[in-house]
Amino acid sequence: MNQTYSHGVAFILEGDTEARFYETMICHYSGNHTECAYSGWFDNSINDFIYKVDSIQSSVLIRMYNVKTITQIAHSADWFKNECKKRFKDIKWTIFLCYDTDSHARDVTKFYEGDWKRLREKLEGKDIEIIDLAARAMIEDIFLLDPEGICEYLGIQAKSIPRTGSAKKTLKDFFRSHGKTYHEGDRAQDLIWALNKNKIIEKSEIRFSLIEQCCFLEPVGSMT
Repeated sequence: MNQTYSHGVAFILEGDTEARFYETMICHYSGNHTECAYSGWFDNSINDFIYKVDSIQSSVLIRMYNVKTITQIAHSADWFKNECKKRFKDIKWTIFLCYDTDSHARDVTKFYEGDWKRLREKLEGKDIEIIDLAARAMIEDIFLLDPEGICEYLGIQAKSIPRTGSAKKTLKDFFRSHGKTYHEGDRAQDLIWALNKNKIIEKSEIRFSLIEQCCFLEPVGSMT
């Protein structure tokens, strides 16, 4: 807790599946940067995990907040204020808002209204940058960008995965057709690790590269 950090990165996430995915994404990028040391530990004083990336030039603090239910999204501003800004003073912050749009037909407009607007207003401030990482339409749509990885996880020959509805329903049906069950949250971790992150990064419209840029390459404020 007494360490001095050059800047901080906060992830505000919708649920456990998203949290596991973004944790593995940071790990993926850490493998591309042997000049950096990525580590994490459970801090009993705050009853939460803390992650950091150390390099010769900087020490980046990484915090994650799992909202669990989208109706509680506005309360994440209090978490950031109390658990990030107050505890780790005088550093710049980048906040990644990680959410899904629920439908391919929706853009991110609604996430600037209502509770989301109030959240952004509470988060805004000096030395704070807010970046949207919006999945269209849900996190499982991101998984489906790597059907080969899903098939390899299931231990079957690579094949296309037919859509049977939403991405979540598609995965549930595909797993069931091969005698398996698709699990969300922590139980999805093994599947998430099996996915080819480079393929997902290449195919996805989400700006995952900003995670690498912010955590491993450049300080807050230098991103465009």
